[in-house]
Amino acid sequence: MEAGVGGGGRKMGTYLGGTHQLTTHAVFSRSLWPPGSVKAIATPASAQHEQGASSRVVLGPPKKPDEDLYLECEPDAGRKSSFPSVAPVGSASTAEDSDLLAQPWYSGNCDRHAVESALLRLQKDGAYTVRPSSGPHGSQPFTLAVLLCGRVFNIPIRRLDGGRHYALGREGRNHEELFSSVATMVQHFMRHPLPLVDRHSGSRELTCLLFPTKP
Repeated sequence: MEAGVGGGGRKMGTYLGGTHQLTTHAVFSRSLWPPGSVKAIATPASAQHEQGASSRVVLGPPKKPDEDLYLECEPDAGRKSSFPSVAPVGSASTAEDSDLLAQPWYSGNCDRHAVESALLRLQKDGAYTVRPSSGPHGSQPFTLAVLLCGRVFNIPIRRLDGGRHYALGREGRNHEELFSSVATMVQHFMRHPLPLVDRHSGSRELTCLLFPTKP
């Protein structure tokens, strides 16, 4: 998966959506962080008393720790892409689109540039939205865009088993969770920290999905 992030060096943005009580936890994980490194996680306070999300875990062969992190896979905003930047309407099934359009975090008719601009205006870590992917839509119909530390991370959402399951990130990860719908996936990461890495700088951070938005 490509590593760069869109909007590097720009500021983070405002809150849209419901009120969340936030807590910050210091985390040390030998599987994710080098010795002596400590990272802070922004999570909803309710995560400490969470209910389980509808997902199942698929374990693969042992991988390097970095492969369990979610990286941006689409080209940086400043680079030319071989795909059109405007997301085509109707890229998902009609029933799926109908369900997603009702969600406060789904940007159905927005391209990457519009989504990144909106997230950067919010100026809040954990601001997020789901948009149609910029590339081919067969097995990767959507992209989860998340703002963290002034950068927008674009993470692919893959459709598996003929649409019966969805997974976040590229194929071949050591620990892959499958979800019955995109909405179930979003609900899961509202409670569970999402690991993100900027391969250009090597910085690694965690955030929950906290502030849903639409451009």
